[in-house]
Amino acid sequence: MSHTPDRAALYINGDWRKPSTARTFTAVSSATGERIADFPEADRADVDTAVAAARGALGGPGGWASAQQRAEAMERLAAALESRAQALGTLIAHEVGTPLARAIDANVGAAAGLLRFYAPLADTMYAEDLRPARVGHSLVRREPVGVVAMIVPWNYPLSTLFFKLAPALAMGCTAVVKPSPATGLDSFLVADAVHEAGFPPGVINFLPAEREVGEYLVTHPGVDKVAFTGSTAAGRRIGALCGGLLRPVTLELGGKSAAILLEDAPLPLFLDHLLDLSFNNNGQTCTNNTRLLVPRSRHEEVVDAVTETVAGWQTGDPLDPDTVIGPVAGTAARDRVEGYIRRGREEGARITTGGGRPAGLDHGCYVEPTVFADVDPAMVVAREEIFGPVVTISAHDGTVEDAVAQANDSAYGLAGSVWTADEALGREVARAVDTGTFSVNHANFDIGAPFGGRRDSGLGSELGREGIEAYLQYKTIFVPSHP
Repeated sequence: MSHTPDRAALYINGDWRKPSTARTFTAVSSATGERIADFPEADRADVDTAVAAARGALGGPGGWASAQQRAEAMERLAAALESRAQALGTLIAHEVGTPLARAIDANVGAAAGLLRFYAPLADTMYAEDLRPARVGHSLVRREPVGVVAMIVPWNYPLSTLFFKLAPALAMGCTAVVKPSPATGLDSFLVADAVHEAGFPPGVINFLPAEREVGEYLVTHPGVDKVAFTGSTAAGRRIGALCGGLLRPVTLELGGKSAAILLEDAPLPLFLDHLLDLSFNNNGQTCTNNTRLLVPRSRHEEVVDAVTETVAGWQTGDPLDPDTVIGPVAGTAARDRVEGYIRRGREEGARITTGGGRPAGLDHGCYVEPTVFADVDPAMVVAREEIFGPVVTISAHDGTVEDAVAQANDSAYGLAGSVWTADEALGREVARAVDTGTFSVNHANFDIGAPFGGRRDSGLGSELGREGIEAYLQYKTIFVPSHP
């Protein structure tokens, strides 16, 4: 990555501006441990400048441009991102460890897809709705919520951003984006694309910063709405800050989702989906089904099959097309995952494959994909989000009731799946599991349907047509008669 240039300016108010401090972050490759490039760290003064720019760009009650102009700008941004797909994917592969093809598809492809999904809604969603009232009429308006602070994580730095940015732009909002320092470098390439797409100054601003500056952004008096994706602990803090301010907030947080295998589960089909279902992005995906709940009668069969499948995956350089599992995103992430593996051993769970660092990969932040069997549902490894390539296998008594009870025995409620030859029964199980999204006999994700968690997994929904609601506010105007 020696060809990646250092960056010296922040993208604020439609231009590259000198930051208020000389502090910088250093992007490091999770694959090699080597420096990629330096980029500036934003401070409070930069937040003040960016929020002021975003407020100035809001325009009138309908947003910063006409619906058609917003849609056209979003289409241009989608194309500008796609023209940078290889560069963005390569950088994210180094930053996060995501295998290259997946890094491109799950980030650049998702971002472009989201922009193109929401762009038509800018023009087709009605702005005013005239309703007959007891006396006269009510004119109900949808107006943009205003300036949105967007705080995004490192695991999918583009897709999680555009979960928020695409509907917000469509509805006429403006944005101040705080990317994670771990993946802040790729935000500069996104800012290049924003500039190329010709957005008005101030509509989108980028501020890589530490948590303290993020809190300042969250509580800034010029911010109207906060949208956050990240850990449950950070989400609680942001939720508390927004609650004190009576500020709208969307929180997409962690997960510890369960894959339920029933007695008639089609095991070959389950194994075909196992990578996307439970180990997606080297385990660094909040929706991963990392608790495998299997019938006691089939426990050893499933353990053997899962172990053989996972042991056969190649772990290595994320730029190698044969790599299935890449490194995790940095030494802190590796240390956390290894700490959970040690805890699982101490608790008495049985490692059937993995559990260490891959042989021959002395550089970078690699962890072997790991399977724990004989896991009691009360163990820490079965209850806390590990966020790495680790799954646990626990037994249920073979009944739907026990399987659903174990799946629901969690502080989280983000995703899940059921595997059965009886699809109608699978849908009944899906209705019974208390979670925001659920799959029957496959691993899937749909930008056209709402996505959100329950309990410790978050507050509010993103995606789908419903995703625009977070970026709107309503106004009712009483009028005596039809205009």
